[in-house]
Amino acid sequence: MSETRHDPFRGNFVGGHFVPAIGDGFASHDPATSAGDVVTEAVADVGAVDAAVEAAQAALRGWRGAAVEARIDALRRVQSKVPAHQERIAQAITAEMGKSLAEARAEAGSIAGKIAGVIEQLPHELPRAGPGAPGEQRFHPLGVVAIIGPFNFPVHLLNTHVIPTLITGNTVVAKPSELTPLSGQRYAELFADADFPAGVFNLVHGLGATGAALAAHPGVRGVVFTGSYATGRRIREATFDRPGKKLSLELGGKNPALVLDDADLDQAVREILLGALLTTGQRCTATSRVIATPGIAPALERRLAAAFARVTPSPPTDPACFMGPLASHAARESFMARVAAGEGEGLKAIVPARALPGGAYVTPGLYRAQGGEATLSEELFGPHVAFEAAADEDDAFARAASNPFGLSASLFSARADALERFYDEVPAGVINFNRSTNGASGLLPFGGVGMSGNWHPAGSLAPRNATYPVAVMRAPLGERTPHAGLDRLLGDRPLGEIA
Repeated sequence: MSETRHDPFRGNFVGGHFVPAIGDGFASHDPATSAGDVVTEAVADVGAVDAAVEAAQAALRGWRGAAVEARIDALRRVQSKVPAHQERIAQAITAEMGKSLAEARAEAGSIAGKIAGVIEQLPHELPRAGPGAPGEQRFHPLGVVAIIGPFNFPVHLLNTHVIPTLITGNTVVAKPSELTPLSGQRYAELFADADFPAGVFNLVHGLGATGAALAAHPGVRGVVFTGSYATGRRIREATFDRPGKKLSLELGGKNPALVLDDADLDQAVREILLGALLTTGQRCTATSRVIATPGIAPALERRLAAAFARVTPSPPTDPACFMGPLASHAARESFMARVAAGEGEGLKAIVPARALPGGAYVTPGLYRAQGGEATLSEELFGPHVAFEAAADEDDAFARAASNPFGLSASLFSARADALERFYDEVPAGVINFNRSTNGASGLLPFGGVGMSGNWHPAGSLAPRNATYPVAVMRAPLGERTPHAGLDRLLGDRPLGEIA
């Protein structure tokens, strides 16, 4: 991992080149070390936003006007370069946010799969008009689109929006998380290596001020943001009086797993562990509430307690690592403070979460909840599960439905009719039956309701987020639309003779 800590900062990627940045310095840090060793020193250049948007605007007409086959060819060049860059991207992800190297390699490798998947899906997701329609159904690119990414999937959650946005004829200015500038830089290097058309893809680094300037920029016609509800709310406020700017917001979740008496206990335990603990609980789809009906609740609690007690974090470069550190020392402090607040509300520790020395490490926590605690409506973004024993099945469904977020939810049961009730009563953009709340598919819609989003799901629907639909209707030159009332008024006289 040593080479990542000395990788030089190359500046912002604007107009097809890395450009030196001018501004305040900031750094990414290795959360697996006790001191948070510096990985890369970067520069926050708010002024680069103007330059990047101008480069994207200059490239827009040519890129939008190119045949879709030409855009596909350019993206396939990026796809072909992924194998040569995959390990360096993975190493950066692990160094900067502590994700296990196995997970980081999967994330880096997903770049190529996303490109292939979007190319294949495009005709299905942007369909022609239906039979008998009196014209065409087209999807017009928005223009310059800003894509602001999070730290937990620092490359995937840029790429998963960048690719459909580009293929539909938009140009992009991306901003990676301030926690992961090296990961963002190595993603941009992929486009540079592929000789991607200048100005079509741009990337700027910075802190919150850079993201705010990018989202509010008058030259930006679309904003894709993945992150907290609080930041998403601020973006909405800042763009409220810009109705020509389309917002697509992915804002986290407080995801329940409902386990009914007829569930397969072994399956439920395993899927809950994966849902709660992968990426150290730092997924917007992470399982953070387990709600069980009376017949299975005692056994499920015992099994989960035994499993949680056995899971301990380890260095993310360890090949056997299942759960690494949290993404930063500040994240660990915030997580432990929220855990303490939950205990103050009355959550009882079954397996207490503990901070460990040597890095931003915490142990997973399992806590018994009654159902009314404020923590049950708050995203802790760490390995924490609130366990609720419901009075009966109706109570269990009602608890699962009482959620201000609505991203992902899981039901464990043998009954198909229970799934239909779950789908009907529990608001969520991703419904899982006998599987983890994690593991969403790019071949299906991905997005949430309530505090989880704003009704613009990505995944398979991302090409629609990057466009607006247009109806195009034609008439032959000289053909007049018949209208009896108008004909009675005008008679047979040519319009030019009517004074």
